[in-house]
Amino acid sequence: MHMELRAQFTDDEWRNLVSLPYAISMAVIVAAPSVLGAWGEMKAMVQEPTHLAAESGSALVGLISAEMQSKGKELIKEQQDLMKHDQTGYRNTTIKAAKSASSALSRVPPDEAMAYKKWSLAIGRKVAEAAKEHGVAISEPEEAVLGEISDAFGISAEIAA
Repeated sequence: MHMELRAQFTDDEWRNLVSLPYAISMAVIVAAPSVLGAWGEMKAMVQEPTHLAAESGSALVGLISAEMQSKGKELIKEQQDLMKHDQTGYRNTTIKAAKSASSALSRVPPDEAMAYKKWSLAIGRKVAEAAKEHGVAISEPEEAVLGEISDAFGISAEIAA
């Protein structure tokens, strides 16, 4: 089953699926930069994918999460470099990546596709919650990014939450 799932995607699509949760996390961090929260956010970005993958019960998410774990440092560094290189365009690039992921996911069973989308958004949410800005769990700019990514995935923010 696992190899069959992997075989549904080209190498580029797979790479996108594996790096997207980190891209979403970075987009959230950039949306509402918090010096105090930066450490918590980075920690969440590293730890949450695995925690949340176990909860998802999805074979696809498990597969992607395992690959994220094995390549975590290099994937996070890649996203940080992309973000530094093009801060203004980073969010749009991430939203485009979410749209690409969404169309690639149409080749796997709907429950697997939905599990991936919810998992990716949940990671972004946990990262947002890791740094409380002005006493709110998720600030408006962070909520806006997560909303745009939900839209790119073709799901409502309510379903994702």
